[in-house]
Amino acid sequence: AVVKTPFRVKLPSGSISRMGHVGESFQITQWYPKPAVFDKEGWKPIPYLTQGEFYSEFGSFDVSITLPKNYVVGSTGDLQTQSEIDWLNELAKKPLPEQLTNDFPASSAEMKTIRYKQSKVHDFGWFADKRWIVRKGEKQMPHTGRTVTTWAMFTPQNAKMWEKGTEFIGDALYTYSYWTGDYPYNHCTAVDGTISAGGGMEYPNVTVIGNSSSEFQLATVIIHEVGHNFFPMIVNSDER
Repeated sequence: AVVKTPFRVKLPSGSISRMGHVGESFQITQWYPKPAVFDKEGWKPIPYLTQGEFYSEFGSFDVSITLPKNYVVGSTGDLQTQSEIDWLNELAKKPLPEQLTNDFPASSAEMKTIRYKQSKVHDFGWFADKRWIVRKGEKQMPHTGRTVTTWAMFTPQNAKMWEKGTEFIGDALYTYSYWTGDYPYNHCTAVDGTISAGGGMEYPNVTVIGNSSSEFQLATVIIHEVGHNFFPMIVNSDER
């Protein structure tokens, strides 16, 4: 069966939900219609309740996003757009700006469309901010030898705290992989964002981290949230 439906989503304030915006920074989660899960106990039509999460089926995603050209995006899925890949690689090589201001620059008048694809995940989330500084790293998995790309995307005001962000992600990936089996995806991304529920929240391939008081706290939250990519939170209706 093929089911098609148009839909529109009005983004709330990020102060009341994990999905929304904080100024011109966007956190796009729980944003599309999801089919209810049918398991051994029957249908699980669990609604999204602001700070909760869905009990979701695993599936394959092919997502195209159109937005102003100067937005940096951290997302579930493998980026398919070569021009965007090249741009992120360029940003990752830039030194920190001399003035670490957290003001939003004007949005570019030119738009871009970028595409992501990912299979075998139970959700799809993406995040966008014009201010983000980008850092890129790599980590070799202990069992298969595969190389996983790590990305850290963060605001200027938190730059000094986040400079080792890719190292925190890589260490978490290696350790969890050593214990449980290698991370199965091609990249793992952590983004700097304000969320109303807790210190961070994971989505496949990408996690959003709230405000941290120290580099140690940031490392702890990143390691915790990356762990959920190995152990996704799947709960039944009684637990919800």
